[in-house]
Amino acid sequence: MSLIERYGMARLGAPSDLWHRTRRALRQHWPYYLMVLPVVAYFVLFLFWPTLQGLIISFQKWGLMGPQGWVGFENYEKVFSDRTVLRALRNTLVISAGITVLGVFLPILPALALIEITPQKARQGFQTVIYAPYLMSWVIIVGLWLNTLSPIGLVNSALLGLGVIDQPIPFLTSRLWGQPLVIGLTTWKDIGFLALIYYAALMSLDQEILDAASLDGAGPSAKIRHIILPHLAPVMRVVFFLTLLGSLRTFDSALLLMNGRTADTVRTLAVFTYERGILRFDLGFASAAGVLLLGISLAFLALSRLLPGVRGGIG
Repeated sequence: MSLIERYGMARLGAPSDLWHRTRRALRQHWPYYLMVLPVVAYFVLFLFWPTLQGLIISFQKWGLMGPQGWVGFENYEKVFSDRTVLRALRNTLVISAGITVLGVFLPILPALALIEITPQKARQGFQTVIYAPYLMSWVIIVGLWLNTLSPIGLVNSALLGLGVIDQPIPFLTSRLWGQPLVIGLTTWKDIGFLALIYYAALMSLDQEILDAASLDGAGPSAKIRHIILPHLAPVMRVVFFLTLLGSLRTFDSALLLMNGRTADTVRTLAVFTYERGILRFDLGFASAAGVLLLGISLAFLALSRLLPGVRGGIG
């Protein structure tokens, strides 16, 4: 037996010893394993197993009648040569970038406002107002903004009344406004939830530090730049990951805002996968596009962890 094999056995022990230790750990801590079991089962049944199935289907020709044989990398070749897929990929990256940037920085403002509001009832009312959109379904949100942004809606009526524009702006049917609307509505929906995350972090900031900074002559902008933002840095990294991974899977808002004129600018990879797989039953091609989306998400996650300070921020 080589020296390396002996060293490995010395560290791990004999197989029988490892089995006995495992059984002893199970006997001692079985209530904790039992409590974790439903969570593990959930992820296995609804995440890992469907992902594995999608990966397998992506190498097959799969239609309405089921699998029709293996095609190897043919579906992936179609994915990287299809203009609709490449356009959906570009839309996904642009929309994701906009949602991530706004989602990381904008919620800091209402979080700071919550800290400054001293009456308890006023603070609770403000929390309810900013958090309410997060509890609404996308159907309600899009329906609300469809009425607000229509040619006879509140926004166009106000702009016409103020003389800012001469004719209504076609927010809902303009290619120019397609991606900004998806980005804006997604940010507006999530801003209350993300603001409460920042607010919870700000509650741990020692008020004496801010008072000392005020005595030293620091103004509001200096305190935000030198005290508050550094204090929020670890939380900002967590919010960055939440918004980045969530925005790459943008589906509901893009699908509901998509029409004949805006489809080319708001169709994301998630929407394309739905259209090709569910509506046209080309599950092999749709699964290959879904695997591409999964790969992009994992790549961004890996690259983000390489950023200075990000690794420590998420443990």
